[in-house]
Amino acid sequence: MNKFKTTLTALFFTGLMTSTAIAGQDNIDRVELAASSLNFKDLQQLSTELQGYDAALANYRLALTANLTKRSDDAEVALDKAMEILEQLQQEQAGSAEVNALLAQVYGYKIALSPIKGVIYGAKSHNTLEKAKEIAPNNPRVLLVTGIGAVNTPPMFGGSTEAAMNAFDKAVVAYENDRYSDYYWGHAEAYTWRGMLHSQQGEHEKAMADWQKALDIEPGYGWAKSLVAQHSN
Repeated sequence: MNKFKTTLTALFFTGLMTSTAIAGQDNIDRVELAASSLNFKDLQQLSTELQGYDAALANYRLALTANLTKRSDDAEVALDKAMEILEQLQQEQAGSAEVNALLAQVYGYKIALSPIKGVIYGAKSHNTLEKAKEIAPNNPRVLLVTGIGAVNTPPMFGGSTEAAMNAFDKAVVAYENDRYSDYYWGHAEAYTWRGMLHSQQGEHEKAMADWQKALDIEPGYGWAKSLVAQHSN
């Protein structure tokens, strides 16, 4: 009887953990689906409906979408909310590479929205990303954010195309084993960024291959779609 109860208990907790894992990734999938098509309304709803890391990601994606659709005030509000959530999570989960990587990217995007704040947020982004690298150097999102940072950082401050390409090369490999991590986002984005670098270097076929790979992963990914259309003419 005790053995039977133990088995039932084990099955219950296994089912609970599996359900939680699926629910966590489901939230992220919903955020990424809305972000891929710049669906401001859905992202706005998700940013208030979700909690914790998922809410931070939703607000980050909302900030990107708002900025790209000319809602600059909404972009600032959403990014500040993402920052607030992640800074609180960082205090609670100092050893989380996921939290530090996303926070580093949020700090970096703060500079994109307000370049004058680069003096403050440049160092914050760098230091936070370094923490993420120390914790999990081969985490795909750590590598993705490293690559984006290398693209957007002036060479005099350590940015370089070579460093960015190296990071994206590692990221696309790391993503292959990340689909059930509960933090799976950015796979198509990594291919799209790498394709951009290939395009800048005049490697048209490699760029198109990367953008097509991004669309294989996320068929509705608007950024990759627009690049394929733009470079097919």
